[in-house]
Amino acid sequence: VLTVPQNISSTAVAAGLSAAAGALTSANLVEAVDTATDLTVFVPNNAAFAAIGSAVGNLTMEQLTGILTYHVVNGTVGYSSMLTNGTQLTAMNGGQLTVTINNGSVFVNSARVILPDVLVANGVVHVIDK
Repeated sequence: VLTVPQNISSTAVAAGLSAAAGALTSANLVEAVDTATDLTVFVPNNAAFAAIGSAVGNLTMEQLTGILTYHVVNGTVGYSSMLTNGTQLTAMNGGQLTVTINNGSVFVNSARVILPDVLVANGVVHVIDK
């Protein structure tokens, strides 16, 4: 049975990415990522958030928003088959992301894509380890 992809926030919750869902809520970005079109989102898994756990609680809203929007590419739906070695992407906050393929693993800057191509209503999500 095929199901229609859900929005990003619902997909994050369904995929067990509770830390990412919580961060989006804290930064008041849920509506923005759920309603924007043609997004590629690199979502850190819960372990990645746990690794920086104490730092997240000390961030200002502006800093948290900057970090979260660094993981969003607007205007591009970048499925894993389109991510080639050396691909440059511009994040929503203006930061540069570089795709590297090493021994068959896909990296975005230093974060490894551990679950590619999670379809969402307005694009694609790749779960990363950092």
